[in-house]
Amino acid sequence: MLRWEPIKVIIAKEWLELQRSRGLLLSMLLPPIFLPLFALGLIFAMGLVSDPDTADMPAAAVDPALANLGLEALAQVIFGRQFSTLFLLLPMIIPNVLASYSIVGEKNRRTLEPVLAAPIKVSELLLGKVLAAIIPGIVLTWGCAVVFAVGLAIVVVDPQVPALVLQPGWIATLLLSSPLLAIISVALTVMISSRVNDPRSAQQIAGALIVPVMLLFFGQMLGLFVLNVVVALIFALVLALIAAGLIWLATNVFQREEILTRWR
Repeated sequence: MLRWEPIKVIIAKEWLELQRSRGLLLSMLLPPIFLPLFALGLIFAMGLVSDPDTADMPAAAVDPALANLGLEALAQVIFGRQFSTLFLLLPMIIPNVLASYSIVGEKNRRTLEPVLAAPIKVSELLLGKVLAAIIPGIVLTWGCAVVFAVGLAIVVVDPQVPALVLQPGWIATLLLSSPLLAIISVALTVMISSRVNDPRSAQQIAGALIVPVMLLFFGQMLGLFVLNVVVALIFALVLALIAAGLIWLATNVFQREEILTRWR
């Protein structure tokens, strides 16, 4: 049975080390600061131009709710929907950065062995490190989404635009898929970290995780689907199956004997 006291100690230790590392803290905070500002700036710019070709875009034709919008508002909705899906990159990028530096850093500094000598299970150590990486990623993702939603109401040219961008499907995806993407990112980082000695290598290899988000991004752009609640639930179900498989693999890779022998 897991004991939560040592898990809380591990989380507090990880966050204390994060506060001491300005470079790591900056790399964690820059994406959630930059992404909503960039998206809002682009949406604002779309409201200043009137391009007749906007109405011919596949993303405009697939959703009847967009039929009566002006060209500027239509452009804002289309680009708003596209860039809103990119918020799903944050729960992968942030935990990936934190977990790779945490695990590979411990590996390089040879500080895991003393920790394992303490009365703590490997499962408790692993869970503490995973939660220390996942929680900031999810909190920052949802915080950025709130900033985006508030800012969207300011930059739009039509009051209908926010409701058409911030659809129930997007909200469901953000709430359900963000934790799953964070878990997948950290589980993959744990597995990769047992084979590499450079945090950057773990981050680059785990970069393949952007593929599912890009599928949502380009799927909407090409008019293949509208991100509704059904699509969000299917996406979350697929991610849940992947996360369960990766958690099982990561647990088997991150073993006490592995740490004490091969991590030397």
